[in-house]
Amino acid sequence: MTAAADKAALTARLAGLTPQQRAALAARLSRKRQGPPPLVPRTGPRDTAPLGMDQERLWILDQLYPGTVTYTLGFGLRFVGEFHRDAFDEAASTVVRRHELLRSTVEVDGAQPRLRLHPDRGADLTFADLSGGPAEEKELRRREFVRQQVRRPFDLSRDPVLRIGVADLGGGDHQIVQTMPHSFTDQWSYVRLNRELLEAYQALLEGREPQFPFLPVQFGDYAQWQRAYFETEYGERHRAFWSDYLADVPDVPLLPYDHPVETEDRLGRQHNFVLDKGTAAAFISRAKAARSTVANAMAAAYAALLYEESGERDILIGVPSVTRGQAAVQDLVGFLLTNVPLRIRLPKNPTPNDFLTATQAAGAAVAAHHETPFGEIVRAAAPERTAHGYPLLRTMLVHLDLAETVSYEVPGATVYANAVPEGISSMDVTVAWWHLGDLVYGRFEYRTALFEPETVDRLARRLLQLVELFATSPDTPLVSPAARARDTVATAWREALDRDTAGPDDAFAASGGTPLLSARLARLLRGAGFDAGPRDIAPGTTLAELTTRLLARGNPLRLGTPPDTAVPGLVGVSEDYLERLFADASGAPARDVLPPTRQEDIP
Repeated sequence: MTAAADKAALTARLAGLTPQQRAALAARLSRKRQGPPPLVPRTGPRDTAPLGMDQERLWILDQLYPGTVTYTLGFGLRFVGEFHRDAFDEAASTVVRRHELLRSTVEVDGAQPRLRLHPDRGADLTFADLSGGPAEEKELRRREFVRQQVRRPFDLSRDPVLRIGVADLGGGDHQIVQTMPHSFTDQWSYVRLNRELLEAYQALLEGREPQFPFLPVQFGDYAQWQRAYFETEYGERHRAFWSDYLADVPDVPLLPYDHPVETEDRLGRQHNFVLDKGTAAAFISRAKAARSTVANAMAAAYAALLYEESGERDILIGVPSVTRGQAAVQDLVGFLLTNVPLRIRLPKNPTPNDFLTATQAAGAAVAAHHETPFGEIVRAAAPERTAHGYPLLRTMLVHLDLAETVSYEVPGATVYANAVPEGISSMDVTVAWWHLGDLVYGRFEYRTALFEPETVDRLARRLLQLVELFATSPDTPLVSPAARARDTVATAWREALDRDTAGPDDAFAASGGTPLLSARLARLLRGAGFDAGPRDIAPGTTLAELTTRLLARGNPLRLGTPPDTAVPGLVGVSEDYLERLFADASGAPARDVLPPTRQEDIP
């Protein structure tokens, strides 16, 4: 067809459009010429603003569990040295005045939640004197103070959203606990908040004006811009990508659950680990040699653990992704975070190198769409919803490089970040890694209603072993005990029924099974180590059903819990031990050195 014919055909199509269709087309072309809407301060009244899209998703979840701390996020600071209470109080108020979000609550206007600004609201601080009592009970007093702070729920319709508790532990030692609704903050915002808090504190002590980064917009401006952006064709492109990317993603368990998942219990525990320095250095060096980031390599190692446990070669892991692509929001405090599903597709008999390559490919695939609000991703993927679990994702992997975010010097004191466990787990399992110089440590955060501590301990130990394998044996294929178990059951099935092939949906009787053959199959399975009997094999039982039933009772081919000497690091260590390692690595003054106490030894 000639250019003239093409033009004539287009003219004919345009002539056939209704006036409404022409207007819609003109608007769409205009938006395309203009590009995405600019992020600038919103016009009109400043006392209300829409919620951010990810913020609204977490607000809805908070409303589903009122009076709980399921979606509360805590952060700890330890002051070692002089502490000036009045200066700290004023510094906190200064930071709250800078960020409109910290002076906001959520009100419902009809069916739509909105942020309501309270211009005169200050910081919500409480002080506690815990310096009295036996010195040997100081850590117990500190831990109880932390527990009380992080387990106080928020009423988002009226409460100040930044709550700061300060405990004087005596001897120039203060524990600070900051808690906020997760819908108002993330870990990266806490880092920014504390930089400003300590800069304001130091400036007051030195008698100067604090040096803060300029804030061209406030969070409400960003929220309004974000909603406008995802109403354009740019939002349509992101949703189309996620719909295609997550099409036919397997809905199979990747984790070895000890209990049924049909529970809304979100109580959680943390199981800590430390990688030995030699293995950490070798792992990081290996990642760089493979042109991979450390975060990508850690995701690959976790994918290897899930592969071993499930036998699946199409693995979905969530990773947090900051939504600060616009320069104007770089220094804002708020929930500027989304969850990105990484779909890691593996070849048969994958090696550590294959995991690295597949994880890099997964990251590259989503790179242009990593700021899509998670609600939009769920909307595009349209997974089957359940009241018992997080939509689409069951497990997350978090990596933070703490090189410049954890230790501060202020007049007369050193300040460093420390853990304040909230006692909840919104995901079934979240594996978090922290990297500070040559110190690499982390934790499994897990729902106690779904997993026994022994299972999590085994997983943590195996993960450290896999990290070592990635560093030392990158070309050695990994064996999945779950895949081997499925193959073993299928082999026994074929042998008992004298068949050359068997599919997962093949039923026993339809495949020629009889009561006598069910007894034969049970004997073959017991010989392979499975807890099986003829009653497990009814006429309508399929191969897949039988395999699932047997694996739920235990996998005889699963790797056992390695002894401590076989693990390149320490597993199950206490928060206090980690804090001391952390303080030492971040340059804080040395405190008493303790042995690596295991968590179960702590009352």
